[in-house]
Amino acid sequence: MTPNQALQKYFGYSNFRHQQEEIIAHILNGKDVLTLMPTGGGKSLCYQLPAVLLDGLTIVISPLIALMKDQVDSLNINGISAAFFNSSQTPDEHQQLFEKLKNNQIKLLYLAPERLFSADSKLIDFLQSLPVVQIAIDEAHCISHWGHDFRPEYLMLAGLKKYFPSVPVIALTATADKLTQKDILEKLDLKDPAVFVSSFNRENISYTVVPKRNSFNQLLAFLDKRKDQSGIIYCLSRKSTEALASNLQAEGFSAEAYHAGLDNATKARNQEAFLRDEVKIMVATIAFGMGINKSNVRYVVHIDLPKNIEGYYQETGRAGRDGLPSEAMLYYSPGDAQKLKEFARVENNPEQSRIMLKKLDDMVRYSELQTCRRQFLLRYFAEDAPDNCGACDVCLTEVERFDGTLIAQKALSAVSRLKERFGAGYVIEFLRGSKSEKIREEHKALKTYGIGADINKPDWQRYLRELVATGYLQSSDGEYPVLQLTNKSEGVLKGLEKVYLIASQTIEERDDVIVLPFEVALLDELKSVRRDIARNENVPPYIILADNTLLEMATYLPQSMDELRLISGFGDIKLARYGREFLLPVTSYSAQRGLSSKIHQKKARRERKQNAKSARKTVAGTQRESFDLYKAGKTIAEIAATRGLAVTTIEGHLAYFVEQGELEVTDMVNAKKIPAIQDAIEKYGDDRLAPLKELLGEEYSYGEIKCVISWIKTGKTIL
Repeated sequence: MTPNQALQKYFGYSNFRHQQEEIIAHILNGKDVLTLMPTGGGKSLCYQLPAVLLDGLTIVISPLIALMKDQVDSLNINGISAAFFNSSQTPDEHQQLFEKLKNNQIKLLYLAPERLFSADSKLIDFLQSLPVVQIAIDEAHCISHWGHDFRPEYLMLAGLKKYFPSVPVIALTATADKLTQKDILEKLDLKDPAVFVSSFNRENISYTVVPKRNSFNQLLAFLDKRKDQSGIIYCLSRKSTEALASNLQAEGFSAEAYHAGLDNATKARNQEAFLRDEVKIMVATIAFGMGINKSNVRYVVHIDLPKNIEGYYQETGRAGRDGLPSEAMLYYSPGDAQKLKEFARVENNPEQSRIMLKKLDDMVRYSELQTCRRQFLLRYFAEDAPDNCGACDVCLTEVERFDGTLIAQKALSAVSRLKERFGAGYVIEFLRGSKSEKIREEHKALKTYGIGADINKPDWQRYLRELVATGYLQSSDGEYPVLQLTNKSEGVLKGLEKVYLIASQTIEERDDVIVLPFEVALLDELKSVRRDIARNENVPPYIILADNTLLEMATYLPQSMDELRLISGFGDIKLARYGREFLLPVTSYSAQRGLSSKIHQKKARRERKQNAKSARKTVAGTQRESFDLYKAGKTIAEIAATRGLAVTTIEGHLAYFVEQGELEVTDMVNAKKIPAIQDAIEKYGDDRLAPLKELLGEEYSYGEIKCVISWIKTGKTIL
């Protein structure tokens, strides 16, 4: 039987993925191999298929009982005889297993490294008496001190080649940087190994990082639209997993906890329920997920900052193993990073402490990026990537910036005057002219002392992080990082280069306003509408409406033009020009979810000079003017040019008259296109236009989609 025939017969695939075929060929030729392949990329097949073809026993070293059971069950279902040997079995079960092994009835045997080499075990002697033809070491990064998941018991595998000198060994991992790869090869003493590194790019995963503020409410907003989807939420502590799972259950979500402190029966029960879709959400520590093959995990959320990029990448890779679009959400707080520094230190091992702190610093850098997150991840694993992936929050967000050159000059000058010897905390206190005893007297005499007193501490923290992220400053490695200048600093200090910083998007909290959780998906849609209008009018998005205006809309859910007037940022002109276009997605979103206006929880604003009645007349008038021009034979483009408005605005005006019944949908949309648009809306809803447009393709316009949405609301059918 050829590898391709075995692939089809046992695994149901017609083609190999990544570098599977070459890896398998090396194993079949008796060669040692180190394989780096992303989670979900098909690592297991690289040793499972040779196990079928080779005449003898394949030993698989695996770190977790849960992983063993999952793999063995899957193999047995595929008609491949496999078994595991671990502490969950009785002596009788062990004896039955040994008999099967003696009779060559087992193709793959899974076991933990400590089982293989424990002092009171004779297992290694027994296995040497069997026809072992391959040894696979899964999660091989566990052998390295520099890996993100070092397990001391894996060091026992260093003597493996002594017992099986002629047996090919395949070491597999989803995540290992250059240092860890070198360590794996040396510790396992692999002989002239072939190293295969597949692409780390998981194209179907979108990466998002948001500032962590009231994370439970943020999480509820994220989960509310994903109740029917499977997901994993990672927490750092055992206690927080149980508390969060309990809180989610109280909110009506199907969730359970998983961590190493639970008894084996509870862990097995919860895992099985999750794998069978009886539980939708697993709230877990990093103890969960290694080797789990559940293909329909649609999202992975990190409610706490991971300790390193390797762990983060591996955990996010548990989403979308079926190749369908999936999400990786991280809630980030700088405070989490400070807490984790304590855990990163390894007692009596300064070198390993330095490595672990550097890995944590890389995780923080990722969280504070203003450039493509996917590019950062891929470059971390020495893989090149374009500047814009189109599938992370940075690449998908329109950012409002301002000329922050003076702020940057103040910061860089302070770092220079302090001789690049102090961390961000001290630099901020120095800039703000702090009277604290921590500030040295000689520093208080410097000209730059206090030059940033007009900027509050949180904004300085944000600006310094941004300057580091954009390369105008750098943070040194080590336990106590200090800020340093870079090659880019000089041009700014000399006034030769401008620096544009991200404007604050924080809404001022007032005592007379009840702070409500906002609808995340609606905010995304409003940003999409704003981006389309801005692109057509060739202006920055913030010129159309500021972020805080969109955030208020996503919070208070205005249901009429009168209510929209009460949202900050909607002057009468903007209300007339853009009001209907922004109101449509809010009312559609609310209707679909049974939500009502919360505008009464917002303090009424001072009445403008123009009353609500005249505002309505202005809005109705501008829509009617577009409609009259259209009925007179003008095209949408001509109407937009004549009125000095965006094409999307005119389309919104005309869609309104479709909904009012004054305009036939077929006047706006070719009848042949309507079924496809209607089908997409029925499948995916009408709360976001961008996904519908992407699904339908270039032949369909936003205007056509809007008109069909309006037509569906009339309940009419096409004659």
